[in-house]
Amino acid sequence: MKHNHNHGFSLIEIVIAVSISTVIFLSIAAVFQISEKSYLDTENKAEITQNGRVILDRLSRELRQSEDLVTTLPIDNSNPASLAHEIVFQDGHDLSTISYIRYYLNGSNISRQSIVYYFPSDPSDYVFWHNTDKDGNAPTMKVLEEKVIGEYVDDIEFWGDELISINLYLRKNNQSDTIFTSIYGRNF
Repeated sequence: MKHNHNHGFSLIEIVIAVSISTVIFLSIAAVFQISEKSYLDTENKAEITQNGRVILDRLSRELRQSEDLVTTLPIDNSNPASLAHEIVFQDGHDLSTISYIRYYLNGSNISRQSIVYYFPSDPSDYVFWHNTDKDGNAPTMKVLEEKVIGEYVDDIEFWGDELISINLYLRKNNQSDTIFTSIYGRNF
């Protein structure tokens, strides 16, 4: 007599197998989510740090060559309310014409303007920002060019005298960074 001993899985065995599979799947999914979040956080941090370096590199290079600083800066950062949040200085790269550069926060971007000053009587003759005409009138300002230099910026602060200090506050998603530098203005 032949006995057929084909037994299927019992309900308890199936429930245990499904439970173990679910725990393994959820564990793998959790590890994947943590890895993905870590990757995105690292990518965001690297991007804002690179943006900050680009901003400060360009600003530093131009500020070092400047002949004149237009913005009046506080000597130190002891009073946060007195810190400047933009800077204007004479362009020291092109000495064939009198022009100025302005860096400022525009939303969450750092923008750079190329500026000239002139008197309405002779708009093609650019003058220094502090000149006056024969009647004592200040010159008119004209923006020649404006472009975005960097993004993901929360704030920028300037202070100092001959040694200009800059705090650059950056943020993208849940990552933030603060970059500090000091620049010695060689010509003013």
